[in-house]
Amino acid sequence: MYGTARIRALENRIVGREKLNVLMEARGREEILSRLAEYGVLSREGNNLSGGQTDRSGEAFSQAVEEALSGLLRDAYRDVEEAAPDGRVFVWFRYPYDCNNIKLAIKCRIRGIPEEEVRQMLFDFGTVPPDGVLTAVREGDFRAFPPAMAAGATAAEEAYAKSSDPRQIDTNLDKACYRDMLATAEESGDPTLLSWLRAKIDLLNAVICLRMLRIGQSDAGRSFLLDTLLPGGDLPLSLFTEAYDTGETFLWERLAASRYASFARAAEKTEKTPADVERCADDCWMSIVKEGARVAFGAPVLAGYLVGWEAAVKKIRMVLAAKEAGLDIAVIRERVGESYV
Repeated sequence: MYGTARIRALENRIVGREKLNVLMEARGREEILSRLAEYGVLSREGNNLSGGQTDRSGEAFSQAVEEALSGLLRDAYRDVEEAAPDGRVFVWFRYPYDCNNIKLAIKCRIRGIPEEEVRQMLFDFGTVPPDGVLTAVREGDFRAFPPAMAAGATAAEEAYAKSSDPRQIDTNLDKACYRDMLATAEESGDPTLLSWLRAKIDLLNAVICLRMLRIGQSDAGRSFLLDTLLPGGDLPLSLFTEAYDTGETFLWERLAASRYASFARAAEKTEKTPADVERCADDCWMSIVKEGARVAFGAPVLAGYLVGWEAAVKKIRMVLAAKEAGLDIAVIRERVGESYV
């Protein structure tokens, strides 16, 4: 009850739809900085952008914003783990950052990129710190990571050595990451959090299946689909292989009869790009999370706060990139999609 009350009070800080709309309308970096400072994303002083126009341009601007956004996520995890009676319940939310760090470090080692440069690109709020990631990849010893990911990292390197296909690194580690997430979520004993994770897996599999269908059906495509699909969702993997063999209509019909009906309705139009479909999947998952977090107290409230901040950071990045590209506000607004608050 204490943790819920504390996190409910902090929810007001999350950058939601209203604040994002104002950020979309900002004109120039000066106003963007002002808005981000107003939202608590950047401090009004000490963000290294208080000098002249030179400091406010290009790389300095992007670096300052990225450091601030990463800091928001670090703070969110700290706040939740301090508020909870047992912060380990939420540790599996950190696993995707471990997974991304391993994938990046392995690919950079293959390309011969110096560790000093790689360290700057790694997330520092996974379960293993950046230096630990670099040491693991350098020495080929991944025991510091969750068990499936540790085995998956070794398998990924072996698969790449045989095929020289970097996709093998992604598929091996993504599957391993979700196995660890499922195992830890099941240990937590909270059915709502486990339900969220299973929904995430189902929606990811639907997006993967659709992307493969739109590339074109082939034996090689079907084989890659089987290698890429993530086990552990509520929907059987056979649904997606049958959809690949049968076509998009079958996929939408089956999804429309599930708890992902809103995703099917939003994404069924064939003219939508894969990126649009992925956004529809994100919106559907956010709706599931928001519904599950509407409890008087408990773990879903704290976990929802993490999801909310992760979504907010992703959407801030999206808005800033779209504005830098000169996209119309109406286009940006459509791409941002559903927010937690």
